[in-house]
Amino acid sequence: MSNATITTCKLLLFGRCVRAVLLSVGVQFLLLTVFLLLVNFQLLHPLDWIMGSLRLVCSFYTWFACIPLLGAVVFYGMTLSHQHLAERRYCPTRYRWLLQNGPRKLLFLFAHLVVGYLTAWLYTGYLHTDYRHFVHKCYGQDCLNSYHIFLLGMGLSAGCYYFATEYMHEEASIDFDFAEQSRPEKLRELLYGTLLKAPISSVMPTLCYTFIFWLFGAFLKYRLSVLVNVDTDDRLLGILDVISNGRLLFYGWLLSAQIVSNMHLMRCFYATLLSEKLPMVVARNRVSLGSEQEVTVVAGLGVLNVYVVQCLAANFLYEEAQRKNSAVRTEIFQLTEPGNRPANWRALCDQCVSIVGNFTEELSDSMRQISLMKGNEQNFASIHSDSSAALLAEKLLLRQYNHMHGIRPVVSLPRDVSNQEWDTKAMDSIRHVPNWCERTSMKLEKLLQQLLRRIPGIVYFFSEPEGAKTEFLLENALPIIWLTQALAHICVASINEDSYGVVQDDLPGIIKALHRLKCELDRLSNGMPNFRTTSNSFNHLRYAVRRSLYNICTSFYKYLGELSSSGEELRQLQAFVYQG
Repeated sequence: MSNATITTCKLLLFGRCVRAVLLSVGVQFLLLTVFLLLVNFQLLHPLDWIMGSLRLVCSFYTWFACIPLLGAVVFYGMTLSHQHLAERRYCPTRYRWLLQNGPRKLLFLFAHLVVGYLTAWLYTGYLHTDYRHFVHKCYGQDCLNSYHIFLLGMGLSAGCYYFATEYMHEEASIDFDFAEQSRPEKLRELLYGTLLKAPISSVMPTLCYTFIFWLFGAFLKYRLSVLVNVDTDDRLLGILDVISNGRLLFYGWLLSAQIVSNMHLMRCFYATLLSEKLPMVVARNRVSLGSEQEVTVVAGLGVLNVYVVQCLAANFLYEEAQRKNSAVRTEIFQLTEPGNRPANWRALCDQCVSIVGNFTEELSDSMRQISLMKGNEQNFASIHSDSSAALLAEKLLLRQYNHMHGIRPVVSLPRDVSNQEWDTKAMDSIRHVPNWCERTSMKLEKLLQQLLRRIPGIVYFFSEPEGAKTEFLLENALPIIWLTQALAHICVASINEDSYGVVQDDLPGIIKALHRLKCELDRLSNGMPNFRTTSNSFNHLRYAVRRSLYNICTSFYKYLGELSSSGEELRQLQAFVYQG
């Protein structure tokens, strides 16, 4: 795909990422307002309670103190944008995964820690005096404030907790809604849902951090006192001191809820804005200016190094293909000038069939690496080799018998060719017996492999997990799910809408590609049943392919004999239609 198309798509997505950052900056003041309303709650003076909280939010101190946090939010948004726009490559071993994703994950973890720490630092400035300062007066001298250290640690632990649960092993993903909603409706629903779920989801990290602080809090305070050259106070020395301080636990739980909800909102802002439709067209307009940002569907599907763009292109084609009276589908069936050729359909069909075919090839290659499939193939190979060896031995005995009794073959072969063929087969059938040097070398190699496997971490980091490539392909099969269904809808709609018959010539290739993918998925389902229960993406892909192939076969059932490339494929398709 051309660099201009990739640049255009990245610019469009970058603009959405900027809007997501601006929304994340604006939501900081909303969360701060909610925090101040909860902290300064006054039942007897509701007007003073609300006006005092709003006055604090609008003060110059708040705007000035928010500058570090807003800078951290922008940095967090930049790293999150890189997570979404980065190329998804398969790493066969964990060592390769660490080399490729390790620096990016560490930078993202650092962004979580900075946002969590600065949020706790900003919010503690609005609490009671006992919780506000890092150093306070005790017994006439400066001492570390254990309460303040507890709350700052809560901010760090909340950021680390959210990173570990959402981004440690998973890539940043976007969700596509089945029901179309406007952006204000999505954002309002997202805000209400997050503010309601965050208090409950932050209970567990608060309790875990409280337990960890009880174990290592004394050591941490001692090291900090040595670092800043002040004494430590005598608060929060035991577990009873921690759990008996209800206000401290309430503040810690509230901070954890604010930080978790803040990061969840930023993540959902990106997912919501990036899942919106790109301005795509079927064919580029000739009279359009070069500065116009037009991306064709074929070009979007060809952007393989940006997963989001390929998903958006496939989703656009799927929605337009199933839409009633779709103008995009009409444009696909039209003939183009010059020459009155179906250029739109030809380019789209070739791209879709190529993507589905490449996916099927990769899936088939990855399935050969699974031990269960290997075992079946090895058993089949051993049986086949045993039967061929027995047949060769029988032919050799028959040849010797004929030679002893002077019986000549009916069809005489050239002497050199027949002797060479029989000698080659006989030599291949003889089992090679290794000498003592080869046996010793094989034993040493096997022993060395066993010793290496016993070293802790060698197998974990440097060996490819069984079925890892297959799982990677299935987890990133969302464009294939939409493409197969889009092709089926277009083929079915061509019966009534394709007046030029541009789809008919490509129906055999489409049916063959879908049938081959269906056979590979059925083979995977029968060979590894755990995929049916543990992988939702596998179930979605398998059902989408079966549904697409079924719709095409039922619509063109009378012509399956002409559309099938072989008799075996025709029988399988007919049996598939009968089974439903």
